[in-house]
Amino acid sequence: MNFSNLALANRVYSGQASSRNTDAPTSVKPRTLYAIKQTLRSIMIFNLDYINSLIANKVEESLNLEYKAAAALDRQNNKTTEISKDISSFANSDGGIIIYGIKEDQNNKHLPNEIDPIDRTQFSKEWLEQIIIDKIKPRINNFIISVVEVANSHVVYVVDIKKSNTAHQADDKKYYRRYNFQSTAMYDYEIRDILNRAQHPIVSLKFEHLIRGKKLIISALNSGPILANYLNVVMRISQAAVVDDNFKSIYDRRYEFSVENTVRDAIDVKIAVMGGAPIYTYGPSRYKPILPTRTFKLKELSLKDFAFDYENIIEWEIFCDSAPPVIGSTRFCDMINK
Repeated sequence: MNFSNLALANRVYSGQASSRNTDAPTSVKPRTLYAIKQTLRSIMIFNLDYINSLIANKVEESLNLEYKAAAALDRQNNKTTEISKDISSFANSDGGIIIYGIKEDQNNKHLPNEIDPIDRTQFSKEWLEQIIIDKIKPRINNFIISVVEVANSHVVYVVDIKKSNTAHQADDKKYYRRYNFQSTAMYDYEIRDILNRAQHPIVSLKFEHLIRGKKLIISALNSGPILANYLNVVMRISQAAVVDDNFKSIYDRRYEFSVENTVRDAIDVKIAVMGGAPIYTYGPSRYKPILPTRTFKLKELSLKDFAFDYENIIEWEIFCDSAPPVIGSTRFCDMINK
């Protein structure tokens, strides 16, 4: 992977990349940026080229990215408390990356200026791990510290924190979240919202186009820790994109239909004579729960020739158990880059 593209992955956090201007090197569709970001975080490529690309491309801090100078690591109690505050705020928000060992630009705050390496003989990776484990309650387990070698015993630490399903308290007995480049104290209702993450499924949609773009597979992904029992998705799609399948026509030349996580079990089969296909008898529909991290195929659509034109849109509303409704939309053309 080109390391300039790794820097682009972080630009999607701060909205610096455009989905329209395809001539500029930092301008690609949002889905492409999302894919780069997810690939980066999954394969954990953090090295000196990556760090230098952030600085060269002036990738700004954001909800999911923060730079810290070497002085941020210290054994003084106020500094270790600050570490717990920063790490817990990422876990309580959307997750992200904190890089210890990059100094910010003094004239342009939140922009990286230069590498400010950490002496690992004084502050080792194991020391930082122990601070995170000991100073945050409940313990954060879903984080990884990558060590980037700079020179001799000097390094940069990249801490990748995943979004948590519960609220974590910093060492000063407060709860924090990310807001406008900073870690800010949370209100009671915000803490309750985070605690509710572990009480219901977190369902999103996945789109896959097959047969040279003639078929679209829509699946539900349960990324939460709880079983998804009852799922209903209301979808609205541009009529110019899909072949009519007895859909309901609504405003603005769109179709509307709903899908659920239901299946029908075969209760009988008759073997056909003379090599014919067997004939199945199916029982009534039943809901099939979606396990955490698993997907369920909801619908297969036949697409028209110009389905991926820019103006064609798909919108949805997801209703699942006691979870709050989720509303989303995307353009068909953006699916090409997924």
